[in-house]
Amino acid sequence: ASEVAPCMALQIFLRSGTGNGRRQRPPAEVCRRLAENMDQLVDLVAEVSGGSGDGPTTTGTSSGSGASPELISTASDAGQASAAEPPPAGGGAPRHGREGLQRSISEDVQKNMRLVSESLEDAADRIERGDQVDGTAGDFLTHFIAADLPVRLVASLGDLAFEVRKVVTSVFSVIVRLGSGLGADHQIQDYARRTPRFFHLLVEGYSREKTATHCGMMLRSCARHRQLVAAFLEQPLVFNRLLTFTSHGSFDVSSDAFSSLHDLLLTHKDVSATFLEGNFQEFFRLYNALLQTDDYVTQRQALKLLSEILLDRTFMRVMLMYIGEEQFLQIHMNLLRSDSKVIQFEAFHVFKIFVANPQKPPKVQLILYRNKEKLVRLLETLGANRQDDTQFAEDRSTVIGKLQALEAPPSTKKDSTPTCASAAAVGSFSLASEGEPPKGVPEA
Repeated sequence: ASEVAPCMALQIFLRSGTGNGRRQRPPAEVCRRLAENMDQLVDLVAEVSGGSGDGPTTTGTSSGSGASPELISTASDAGQASAAEPPPAGGGAPRHGREGLQRSISEDVQKNMRLVSESLEDAADRIERGDQVDGTAGDFLTHFIAADLPVRLVASLGDLAFEVRKVVTSVFSVIVRLGSGLGADHQIQDYARRTPRFFHLLVEGYSREKTATHCGMMLRSCARHRQLVAAFLEQPLVFNRLLTFTSHGSFDVSSDAFSSLHDLLLTHKDVSATFLEGNFQEFFRLYNALLQTDDYVTQRQALKLLSEILLDRTFMRVMLMYIGEEQFLQIHMNLLRSDSKVIQFEAFHVFKIFVANPQKPPKVQLILYRNKEKLVRLLETLGANRQDDTQFAEDRSTVIGKLQALEAPPSTKKDSTPTCASAAAVGSFSLASEGEPPKGVPEA
């Protein structure tokens, strides 16, 4: 029998706002169902781990099996448990029954999140085309935030299937992108400020490799929103925690954390410049530790980001504060002697700012003055493999010229012989011999 198409009126009646041919569920119902899903998941994971169930968890480690029950993204045997399996000691559902229930919850979350995603994506497309947007997407956003779903989803992200984590990440991205288009900027900002746990959970997502990438993507989505960056930077302890993940033992985690740090600092520069000025000592105490690590990748990424910051005019005050610290100068003098040519090159881009400063603090000027001959000899051999880099050659020539012309600070001109105390204060920079890498460390 041939298929008869429904009449146009019925098609219009059935069509949802997303054009997917399904009857649209009210935003309040979808978000209520999502909240119930998250409550069920938290209770289930708490039961598995022997926890109390008093709030969301990000672990889900099974005390009975020694491992977290892994989720799958397909719907095979979702509710089927082994009838022969005896119940575990202490009560509760059998392990296979728990896995099936957790899988079923995850699938329900995925279906409901897709409804949210479809509505928001449809609104985003309409805004880009300049079309009128109905109130459905705004209602989804309102109910989504009212149900505290951003925190609840991130808190249980590791207990959701991989495909569900992808949908969650996508929804967060479109929410941030749509905020201004839906007139919901204030709503999003207010939630971020009155729910500081949200950013804490996103950063702590780096502690688990299975959630690191997704949490990093959500952090970088937030970095595109000026007020969300401001809200994030209002929590210095959370920001400092992000810094620690840039030196994580996993290359993927550390690289992703650096990407998030880069975007949070350089997307809205005036906001982050104010933060760095107000938290200068604590931030650079942690950041300079990255410059002195033995890990090449961490050291290189930290140097590259630092030079981007200090050479940007928005960070002028931060730069002046940085190059006024003699301890920071010594760090970059040491990096100039690295065995890696790449590290030497990146360190030079920061070192040159110390030398070019026309108003050097006396201690900085004295360190450079005492070591200028050795520094010049080192710089003359620097960049031998960069013959075609004319900008580097010009910068190096300028730095060498300024070092050669450098005089002792006024307070030391009368007595050119330093006392033991002053020598220890300015430090020394020693070279083993001509053409060899310099040895020794400038002393504080």
